[in-house]
This record gives sequence, C-alpha cells and structure tokens, in this order.
Amino acid sequence: MHITRLFLLGCFALLLGACAGSRGTAHYGPRGFWRPNRFDRHGLETGRWRTYYDSADRQPFTAGRYRHGRPVRTFRYYAPTGQLDRSEQYRREGFCEVTYWHPDGQVARRGHAQWVTGSGKTPRFYWFGPWTSYNEAGQITSLQTYADGTLTRTETYENGQLTQVETFDKDKRTRVETYADGQLIKVESFEKGLRTGTTNTL
Repeated sequence: MHITRLFLLGCFALLLGACAGSRGTAHYGPRGFWRPNRFDRHGLETGRWRTYYDSADRQPFTAGRYRHGRPVRTFRYYAPTGQLDRSEQYRREGFCEVTYWHPDGQVARRGHAQWVTGSGKTPRFYWFGPWTSYNEAGQITSLQTYADGTLTRTETYENGQLTQVETFDKDKRTRVETYADGQLIKVESFEKGLRTGTTNTL
C-alpha cells in the first residue's frame, strides 16, 4: 500500500511538472508558429515574412505579412543603408497605398496600386490612378496618372507652378502642353511618338 502511494505521488508530480512546462512554452509562444517565412498547405506564403540583403540576416530588405500568398497590412522595403525606402499599406482585395520615402523620412512619392493573385492567375502588381511626387521640401514636382499600370498623363511642376502636361496613349506621347506663369504658351502634337504639329498660344 505504501509503495502504491509513493508511485501515485510520483506520477502526480510528473504530471504537474509537465503542465508547468507546457505553460512556460505557451507563455513565450509556439516557436514554429511565430517563425517567419512559412508556407501554407498550398505552398503559398503565410504569416510574418522577412528577407535580408545579407546571409547573416542583419541587413533587412523586406518586412511584412502574407495571407494565402497575398500581402496584408503594411509591407516595408529597406535600402541597403537600412533606411526605409518604400512602404505598402494593403486593404481589401489587394488594393494598397504605396509611399516612397526620401532618406530624411519625408514622402518622396505616393499613389495606389493593386496586387492580383489567386487560383489560375499569374501574380501581378500594377499602379493605377494619380501618383504624386515631392521634393525634400515637400513641394509637388510631378503628378502622373496610370490606368491598369500604363502611364496616361504627366504634369510637371517647378516651385509649385505647373510647367508641362504630357498625355500618352499606349506608352506613346500624343500631346505636350507647355506653361509659363500659369499660362499655356505652346501645344505640341505627336503621332506614333513623332511630332506632327506645334502651336504657340501667346
């Protein structure tokens, strides 16, 4: 009877130790779950994702998250110097706002894009809508408009003043407007990339 009690007490102590050990592991989180750069059962990226310039994993290149092969939330890209180069803020259906940064942390360029993935689809990332560029002082330098990844219009600014507007069709320039002090002074027409006419408006 005495031996049976000792045996039962020993088993009880082992069970308590096992429970305490599992609580300790849960406290720090399951290591496999938090490990970056994992794939789901379909072979698609999932969870935290990190890439590096160097083999020692000390120079970060990208940092973000995937869900079933599609980026979610915020994805960041770093220059070899370690400074933030670009960030992508994802929303529903792969739509995102992309921001490029000057080395001093000021916005250099900002616009919208979409990441298209899915069964039977070739992954594709393209820009759309207006994209605005700024100098280090925060002044606008250009405004470009994209349709399905193709440039359709460019506005150029100097010291906050519009100086030129270019329109495009299938990557070919079709029209150029030149401005001075806010006034349109010249219009040039193009066909298949070649100038076909020039009109001075002043």
